[in-house]
Amino acid sequence: MPQQFRFSPRPNRAHEIQWQPWSKEAFANATAADRPILLCLTAVWCHWCHQMDENTYSDSALIELINQHFVPIRVDADQYPHVQDRYIAGGWPTNAFLTPTGEVLWSGTYIEAEQFAAVADGVRNAWTERRAELGVEIERRRKALEAARGRGSVAGMVRREAADDVWASLLESFDARNGGFGDAPKYPTPEALELLFVRSDEGDAARIAMQTLDGMLAGELWDANHGGFFRYALTQEWTQPQTEKLLSINAGLLRAYVLGAHLHNRADWRAIAERLVTTVEQTLPLQSGLWASSQAAAPEFYAALPEKRGGLDAPGVDGVLYTSVNAQWIRALADAGARLQRSDWIERAESALAQLLSEMAAPNDLMYHFREPGGDPQLPYLLLDTLEAARACISVSQATGKSENLLRARAFVSAIEKSFWADESGFYDRTRTTHDVGVLRYRDRPFDVNADMARLLIDLSLALGERSYRALAERTLAFLSPSAGRYGVGGAPFATAVHEFFDPPLQVFVVGTGPDADALRKTALALPIAHRRVWPLPKGGRIGTQTFAVRDTAVAYATGPHGASPPISDPAGLADAMTHVA
Repeated sequence: MPQQFRFSPRPNRAHEIQWQPWSKEAFANATAADRPILLCLTAVWCHWCHQMDENTYSDSALIELINQHFVPIRVDADQYPHVQDRYIAGGWPTNAFLTPTGEVLWSGTYIEAEQFAAVADGVRNAWTERRAELGVEIERRRKALEAARGRGSVAGMVRREAADDVWASLLESFDARNGGFGDAPKYPTPEALELLFVRSDEGDAARIAMQTLDGMLAGELWDANHGGFFRYALTQEWTQPQTEKLLSINAGLLRAYVLGAHLHNRADWRAIAERLVTTVEQTLPLQSGLWASSQAAAPEFYAALPEKRGGLDAPGVDGVLYTSVNAQWIRALADAGARLQRSDWIERAESALAQLLSEMAAPNDLMYHFREPGGDPQLPYLLLDTLEAARACISVSQATGKSENLLRARAFVSAIEKSFWADESGFYDRTRTTHDVGVLRYRDRPFDVNADMARLLIDLSLALGERSYRALAERTLAFLSPSAGRYGVGGAPFATAVHEFFDPPLQVFVVGTGPDADALRKTALALPIAHRRVWPLPKGGRIGTQTFAVRDTAVAYATGPHGASPPISDPAGLADAMTHVA
């Protein structure tokens, strides 16, 4: 693992702490020294992480205390999300004191030096003077955790009720005054907006989605001066934003604003989408032709008057290449280009996908997670990267009409099933590695990643007609169903997957190649339908129970709950055909 640690770009002394990377060696050192571990989860874009380095971790007395009595481990949350997901304590930075075997003794977020020193002294004293008492509590927690993880999921049916719980929570938490969901702080929730648009014929769903899109723009989440969306807002009114800009969040919001613009003919939302794409191209480009994943928080820069900003350093951009985040942006760009008929966006997505697959493909048919500038790709064992690459392949295939990327997505899913599928249902978030120390010795099947896997499997089952994918999706959704209700609005991807499982999207199969096929595909993609797929079938074939034959000229078939249309050669007939099969 890389030994290079990244600290606040401003003056600080955090590097004087004798940090070690997450590794078996670090945990072995803690065991040999009989010292607790201090784990710091940090992110280069995070304002309070920088403050932690500049203030708390620059305090002379605290530096000495940490170096003498603890084994400090520093983890970049973006580079090692599997460590972050198991230890995060409500946000960044997370500071946690652990036993030498990785159990949590205390954890929190940003903390001032004096208070942190008091906590550290308390942990050290408890470790030396109340070891037996601590040991009993730690053992109780360990057994409870292992029992919970050891319980197998009961195989059952996929039922709508679990998704209905998420739907009800979404509606109940809607902020009717400001848009969005919940109180303060206010986070963008693009997956929930997609669910609302997909189910827009139900009650006030469309109005809720539209009011939320308008509300984010009425507040300060959108950077009107420089473009792009900030990470979240501290107030219910979408004001006082935390000024980090993450590519992953902007990818989701690009999809949301384009979907709204396309369905409701909103030129203002289209303009936001177009400026967002321009902002990403101008602010986050990497030399490889791909994109950086984040621009750091810079409260002073954004608080300054526009005429004063010229004298301030622009917010820093992280030069590390991340596969999953780039794939998310590629997917958003391809989908947006298809809906808004922006061929330049589609071409950009297609070329970027080829570059990403070339640079970050791993020998095990999976994808590497990240690559530092000038370095080699790292971590070929996280599910998220291969999952997002497969989803990007599907979006680019639909936008371009090229079936090669559908086949690549199928190959990715085969590798995912081989490497991550749990015998009792669901997908683990990573394969076993030599760094499975601390609570990484337990394997997790995260709710959100499994919901996205179910959606990927449903798409492949529709595009290729292979029932095995639907069967895997069914088992995954059945595994998730018992816990779905507790996720509230965060369960939106699961609820969308359940909707797609029972009510598949309208589909268009474009049979043939050449300009006629392109015209049919572009027309189908441009129809203002939230829930649709457009699949390339250049040589025809059998999909499920239906056979689509090649003809002298390219044709399209619309399919839906009321069957399949006759072959359509004139793009003007697609809209009526979709209405008849819907």
